[in-house]
Amino acid sequence: MTLYNYLDRYLFLPLGDLVYGSNVVEKLKEMRRYDCQSEAAIREVQNQKLRKLVEHCYRTVPYYSRLFDTHGIKPEQISEREDLQLLPVLTKQLIRDNYDDLFSTAVSPKRLRRSSTGGSTGMPLKFCTDASEWSSWKASTLRAWEWYGLHLGDKIFSLGGSSINKRKQLLSFKGLYDRVIMRNFKYSSADVTDEGMQRNYEALMRLRPQAVRGYGSSLYILARYIEKMGLPVCPIKVVLTTGEVLMPEYRRTLEEVFKAPVYDAYGAGDGGILSHECPKREGLHITEESCIIEITDREGNLLPMGKTGFVCATDLDNYVFPFLRYHVGDMAYIKEGECSCGRHTRLIGEVMGRAGRLMYNKQGVPISPTVLPMMFYPELNYHNAEYQKVYNKIDKFQIRQDKEGDICILLKLKDPSESHQQFEYIVDNYENHFVGSQVSLSFVDEIPCLPSGKEDYCISEYEYTTE
Repeated sequence: MTLYNYLDRYLFLPLGDLVYGSNVVEKLKEMRRYDCQSEAAIREVQNQKLRKLVEHCYRTVPYYSRLFDTHGIKPEQISEREDLQLLPVLTKQLIRDNYDDLFSTAVSPKRLRRSSTGGSTGMPLKFCTDASEWSSWKASTLRAWEWYGLHLGDKIFSLGGSSINKRKQLLSFKGLYDRVIMRNFKYSSADVTDEGMQRNYEALMRLRPQAVRGYGSSLYILARYIEKMGLPVCPIKVVLTTGEVLMPEYRRTLEEVFKAPVYDAYGAGDGGILSHECPKREGLHITEESCIIEITDREGNLLPMGKTGFVCATDLDNYVFPFLRYHVGDMAYIKEGECSCGRHTRLIGEVMGRAGRLMYNKQGVPISPTVLPMMFYPELNYHNAEYQKVYNKIDKFQIRQDKEGDICILLKLKDPSESHQQFEYIVDNYENHFVGSQVSLSFVDEIPCLPSGKEDYCISEYEYTTE
């Protein structure tokens, strides 16, 4: 470890907690202890937190007060995670319909940190967290990075959305936290042309990071460019992927190009899901001290271990906008048996949702599916408050690419009477990326599911190959 690693761990991180009102340091200490706990000890911690949360929800959250009374459920009946089956599932539509009643009346509005999903399932969703929830996220991430030999203060090269490099963010607290404490230097993945990839490659080589992090498909595009051009790469400790299903082809290419192991993560801010791939590669360890994950059928009935179903999450740390038995929208399964690494938390075997497929334009340029939702913002800028208002008028969307490479975008608006003309910029945004493709916009009453019953925002039949 370097001097910066020590300063970051013992000075900068505690100072960040003091300024931000968070408690990452304490959460991280707790999670390190849980790493050595038995399954029974972890279950007891989980059940204690669940009982406290359920009582809080019944007393202070109007939606849950009504729900419990309507179904004749007493808070004391839910004392361990198996008892959650007494409750019906919480869906995105229920959250939209009952948004104001999902806030706790016992929590000061000053504690709220408003957030939203990025639309990766085609269903933008608003929700709230607080500093405690945020601290759990950071602590869980830092603990997993320690598993991989990565230390706080090691430099990280991240590929993200098109607007993360706004200059105004660099001097914000979040910008300073990212750069000074997390040492996370972010670059845009929106430009996937050779020129854009060359700029990202040069930034990587200037930074000389210990880790590379981002969406699997975005990193894959960069790795393919490096491979195609025969470019050298600086030494990398680890590649960290998140945000979408990691395809075997992506993992193989990333490990060959960066000459470092790839570790995946699966999380959901809406629902408090935190899970990180085990160093033994046997699955993703669930941060069970912070969340409960059930695998259910569509109606919320618990499925046997090892069987694929809907991910149903209970966030044990979110007291401002609680999630009890929330259907995230992904499908996965939990593995039977214990991991050989010695940790006793349960393992997610595979996540089937949020497909990481690539779409191609007619010139053969791959378009990461994680970039597609950003094109629903005017000027591709999702930090602009006025543009957010336009985006938030969209209830659901789906992008379809046919066998000829043409694009049809289905939009379901929250208010069907809204003027359709105000969304014409979306066609321009897509035409700029899918050069030569016919792009059409269709306003619909409902977005159809896939034949499997799963929702997907990105469907492509176009089979362009660069080989």
